[in-house]
Amino acid sequence: MSEQVRINRNIVFAGVANNTPNIEGNLNPDRKSVFYDYTELALDNTNKYTPFLDTTSAIALASGGITLTTAATDNKVCSQSQGGIWWYPAKNPVVEMRFQVDVVTTLAVFCGFSDAVSEAAATMPFALATATLTDTCTNGVGWLFDIDQTLDYWNAVNTNGGTQAFTQMGSTYIPVAATDVTLRTELDSSGNARFYYNGVEKHYKASAVSSTTPLVPYFGIKNMAAAAHVATLKYVHAWQDV
Repeated sequence: MSEQVRINRNIVFAGVANNTPNIEGNLNPDRKSVFYDYTELALDNTNKYTPFLDTTSAIALASGGITLTTAATDNKVCSQSQGGIWWYPAKNPVVEMRFQVDVVTTLAVFCGFSDAVSEAAATMPFALATATLTDTCTNGVGWLFDIDQTLDYWNAVNTNGGTQAFTQMGSTYIPVAATDVTLRTELDSSGNARFYYNGVEKHYKASAVSSTTPLVPYFGIKNMAAAAHVATLKYVHAWQDV
């Protein structure tokens, strides 16, 4: 008899199992998983993540997450990345982030994977002006909102060896001020990507990134006018095969 039991749906522990121990024996998952919910007493490079900031932005602990505040200067960026662990497309990595922004004007937001822990000051891995996507990473994939685009919708973006592409989502996929959104980027071992919006798959991109380039989960907010903007990042959850 096989020692494996294949389950194609979630197991939900209900009733009394919600608040009492419900697993006996050695739980030994065959995937690597990290969950950043920012419950540390302080934010610095010795904690569970490595932040990158330009010299005039700030990250701070907040109730239920961290706040990322840009400088009150046009084209300043406040970014945060999980740089302590590399994630490999060949191991089917996934990253999911929940966050909200204070406004939906004069800003850009990117969340997903990038091949660099940090970018140059005042840049993020991707930017979208009118209908032209540019990148500062060589391999990256994720969700991008950029007010400089003609239509202000979320976009599924990627670059594979410096070859960029994007697909604009429909008019129902627009950030709403002070409202949580959950965005997931999922890669398979060939570098193909799936994009999830609030738990529902919305796009598929073949050969989104190189299957051999290590990546890091990346979140960034950039102001596009002379006013500070704030993102509240509630959690980052990333997992992949061992």
